[in-house]
Amino acid sequence: MKNFLIILFFSILFTATYSKTIYGEYTYSYGDDETLTTAKQKCQTLAKRDAVEKFATFLKSETVLRNYQTENDEIIANAEAMVTDVKIIEEKIDKLNTNIYYKISAEVDEEKILGVYEAKEKLKLEKIEAERKAQEERIAAERKAEAERMEAERVAQELKLKADKEALEAKLKHEKELAAIEQETEKIKLSREINEKDRRFWRTQKWIALGAFAGSAGLGTYFNMQGSSNYDDYKNATSTSSADDLYDKAESNYLYRDVTFSVSIVPLGYFFYAWYKESQY
Repeated sequence: MKNFLIILFFSILFTATYSKTIYGEYTYSYGDDETLTTAKQKCQTLAKRDAVEKFATFLKSETVLRNYQTENDEIIANAEAMVTDVKIIEEKIDKLNTNIYYKISAEVDEEKILGVYEAKEKLKLEKIEAERKAQEERIAAERKAEAERMEAERVAQELKLKADKEALEAKLKHEKELAAIEQETEKIKLSREINEKDRRFWRTQKWIALGAFAGSAGLGTYFNMQGSSNYDDYKNATSTSSADDLYDKAESNYLYRDVTFSVSIVPLGYFFYAWYKESQY
């Protein structure tokens, strides 16, 4: 029992040392769709919010003195999470005008909240220090890279001079060889021109032959269609004279068809021959 009293004494002392009592008030007008219990809960919550906002304004001035850069929203968020022992000091309920008034008190651990900011400030300083070191390392790396770049440029310049000298020697040798090659090139060029002329000739012949084949085959197709049409009319003829006439026309068109199809074989064969000759050049 004695130990319990000692622990209780130190707990009360600790709480009194680090806790701060804050006060807030709020008047809430509720609607017809709200119950009195719900309205009381909302009013109490808003009174608590008012207390926290007042505390945040006070605490911000304290943190500025300690060189902490804080915002009201951040302070309010931390303070709301640490509010304890909320008590209603005054309550007024005006049912006629549907108004509720609450004045409350609560306890908040100011030192604990400031400790949060101290931890954040420590992280911020550590980040700044890390950025400073990173900046120094970056500058050192840039200087090293610049020195390496200059050395590389010097080596590249030496290599370039050596390469220019070798290129000049190779150029002189090449010019000597080029004079001997030019004569042979002229002969090859002349031969190619002759071959190209022949290739163009056979290419033209190829397309002429293909056109002739297409024309004769198309004409044969036309005669075939005409013959088929005459033959259909012949089968449907109502008199002997008209039937004989249509039959003769059909036979005539079929004869022209056979002739044109037979003739088309000649340009088709010539087309493949010209194609072969063109591929030889």
